[in-house]
Amino acid sequence: MSVNTVTVQIAGREFSLTSSDSPESVQRMAALVDRKMRELMAGGIANRESAAVLAALTYAQELIRAQDDNTRLRRKLDEAAHDGSRT
Repeated sequence: MSVNTVTVQIAGREFSLTSSDSPESVQRMAALVDRKMRELMAGGIANRESAAVLAALTYAQELIRAQDDNTRLRRKLDEAAHDGSRT
């Protein structure tokens, strides 16, 4: 597994990130965080640190909802497979 160092811009600051993900993937993640932080800062969050925390919490909430949806759908699939095996 290769490790890449990628330089990204987030909220006006430059970061050098090391990751086993592709440089394109790292750039995509950084762009997502940058967009959310800029949105929050344009909405009145003046402190970069507060914007970063709120961005992280927003994405954590989205992740938890996606995980919950995934769990719910897997249960439905398991139930459907179980019901189908009875017939």
